[in-house]
Amino acid sequence: MDLAIEAARRAFLAQARGEIETPLRSALDSGRLLVMPAVHRSGSLVLKLIAPEGPAAQGADLDGLVLWMDAAGGGVTALLDVSSFTARRTGAASGLATQLLAPAGARTLAMLGTGVQAEDQVEAVLAVRPISEVRLAGRDPGRARDLAGRLAARFPEVSFQVSASMSEAVEGAQVVCSATRATSPLFAAGALGAEVHLNAVGAFTPEMAEVPPEAFGRADLVVVDQRSAALAEAGDVIQAMALGQLGEGDLHELGELLQAPPARRGLTLFKSVGIAAQDWAMAELVVGRARQRGLLVAEAGSARVSP
Repeated sequence: MDLAIEAARRAFLAQARGEIETPLRSALDSGRLLVMPAVHRSGSLVLKLIAPEGPAAQGADLDGLVLWMDAAGGGVTALLDVSSFTARRTGAASGLATQLLAPAGARTLAMLGTGVQAEDQVEAVLAVRPISEVRLAGRDPGRARDLAGRLAARFPEVSFQVSASMSEAVEGAQVVCSATRATSPLFAAGALGAEVHLNAVGAFTPEMAEVPPEAFGRADLVVVDQRSAALAEAGDVIQAMALGQLGEGDLHELGELLQAPPARRGLTLFKSVGIAAQDWAMAELVVGRARQRGLLVAEAGSARVSP
């Protein structure tokens, strides 16, 4: 995860410096296929295809694939597992935002959602803050208990608890992560304390929302992965703006803040819809490490990297 967070840093800095071309995500056939390309000025390229409602997506995973092309050679160098890849890069972005914005001594994390993204979200926050208590909340208490068991086995020094509700999990937490497909806010804005950092990564269409509009109005700093992407896709942001709780000028890009870090303050909110620059940096890392370890398997002129 430490390496993944550094890859996320490279991604957002490359975006801010104009070193990478990342068109907005394309949704084809009423959202049945999402297409995310990115080309770095070095010539390396990544293309991610996701079918949100595909067969694999009906279980715990995402359905799709990631293609990587090296700067030299021109052909497809590697095919990557989309589910573990996306969870890792999304978690790393939250870890990076938490490292930049959350209270330095934060010890309590609330994780809202228990799906494919949750474990990496928790791991990323644990990598950058001295968290001693994690509260898990989701629609299915059984899945929350299963997640708590897996995490407790990996991080025995941390207390993992299943909360009765999302509002209960949020109250008193110093870091909050949400990763769901909710179409209405998961908690009341009043549940957030005065010194809290929130990572909201689940809502990625205008119809979705995890964060109450009033939380944007209360926030001392609202950060997004990419301003244009947030204005087009982030339902939380779009709905808060429609209600007058947020203005376009209130949105700060993570890459910009990495170049001029802000003072940590009050309530901070990182809203991510996921951008292809993250996929580029993560694919570069994964393929590079696979080469070092001899894990690339030749397949008709390309290579496949297994998770």
